[in-house]
Amino acid sequence: MSLRRPNKRILILCEGVTEKLYATSLRAELGRNLQRSIAVEVTQGDQQNPLDLVREAITKKKKARKEKNPYDDIWIFFDHDNWPQLRDAFRLIETEGFKFSFTALCLEHWFILHFEECGRAFQRGEDALSHLRRVWPQYHKTKLNHFAELKTKLPLAMERASRMNGRQEENTVTERNPYCTIPDLISFFQSL
Repeated sequence: MSLRRPNKRILILCEGVTEKLYATSLRAELGRNLQRSIAVEVTQGDQQNPLDLVREAITKKKKARKEKNPYDDIWIFFDHDNWPQLRDAFRLIETEGFKFSFTALCLEHWFILHFEECGRAFQRGEDALSHLRRVWPQYHKTKLNHFAELKTKLPLAMERASRMNGRQEENTVTERNPYCTIPDLISFFQSL
């Protein structure tokens, strides 16, 4: 049995409000017993595009080091959303050694996977949202605890995401659609 290092500090910097709410509920559900030894900060970025979000994470990383309270892990949680800066954002994520939780095209595709196998490559977020509302009529971007609502379906969604991602391996990460690495963030929490 390995001993956990006390006072581990983790930052999850989120692109939008839905990502922040999901990460916050994930922290509440899976991080309940970690609060004394691990500090998980879930923050919505000031910027909406992925490249500026990564730059904001770099600023937070430098500030934390300067204050002698560095982050052990930094996650960037964002959607594809057809942002033109995706390649640059992923290059910077790799350079900085950050982790990422990413969905192509949008977070709603991850939610769809809780209800059905869906390998559809959505071209617009509105199309995925419309599809999601057919399988989950109660869905609302900000008025639900998404993780808690769907946690009984989580193992199936993770299996579906794995199969879906496996079909995209020949493409670069920015060209993958559909694609979802939210299971990586969930597995990270479970490993803590």
